[in-house]
Amino acid sequence: MATTTNFGWTTPNDTDLVKDGASAIRTALGGVDTSFVKLKGGTTGQILSKASATDLDYTWITNDVGDITAVTAGTGLTGGGTTGAVTLALDSTAVISPTIVDAKGDLIAATADNTVSRLAVGTNGQVLTADSTAATGIKWATPASGSMTLLSTTTLSGSTTTISGISTSYKNLYVEYQGVYCSATASLRLRPNSVSTGIYYDTTKNTQTSALATSTSVSLALDIPSTNGAENWGYFYINDYASSSHWKFIDNYSTVISTDGATYVRVFPSYGYWRATTAITSFDFILSTGTFSGGTVRVYGVN
Repeated sequence: MATTTNFGWTTPNDTDLVKDGASAIRTALGGVDTSFVKLKGGTTGQILSKASATDLDYTWITNDVGDITAVTAGTGLTGGGTTGAVTLALDSTAVISPTIVDAKGDLIAATADNTVSRLAVGTNGQVLTADSTAATGIKWATPASGSMTLLSTTTLSGSTTTISGISTSYKNLYVEYQGVYCSATASLRLRPNSVSTGIYYDTTKNTQTSALATSTSVSLALDIPSTNGAENWGYFYINDYASSSHWKFIDNYSTVISTDGATYVRVFPSYGYWRATTAITSFDFILSTGTFSGGTVRVYGVN
């Protein structure tokens, strides 16, 4: 018996009793065989996939390994499923949604067991304070008068060290310098806001003068040596440093020990005015000669 080319389907032979009929059947089945040729073949595990919009245009492809059979919502999620479109969403009872906050600086705080709320950001200069009467147990509050906040710590270097970006959110400034020594014996001076004009000062306390001497900077300490830096220290205080309506008073006190540690101990109380109404936001620490070998400056804001 004759068979079709692709699928081996049996057809009558030409020698059969009805020759023309057998030929017709073979021709018909051959057409079917050709049309379905793309269904032939493939390997174990493959699946049939449509190749194009053309009729009977298929191809055999390897099935994706690890097909998803179900989507399960874990902790913090809701939804899931095993059929159709699967949707997952945040579980508002198990996670904190970002929509709870509204502005830069907002905090998320607990109001009870497994319960949170938004604490709105405070104003400049306020600090976070525990308060059991507040809904979140904490609140923003203005620091009590007299409290100090460390604003910066700077190591002295070069012939001039500038400390900038001083916050104007406080009432007064307290600045201490410690362990100062330099390449050669020199005087330590101060220049607010890097301004070299309009500074008036007097280096003697408890002395009345008819006029203040003019200088391009304020004197902080004399005869700083090249060694014994650990024992050289001082501090100064500036009242209402952020004011834009009056001059700035600088009250300073320093102690310096000679290089040999025995020749002298110089105590240097001084005060001065910076004759400007501009808020102070930076300091230049300047040597009269040489460069800093070491020393640390700490700036505190005081309320």
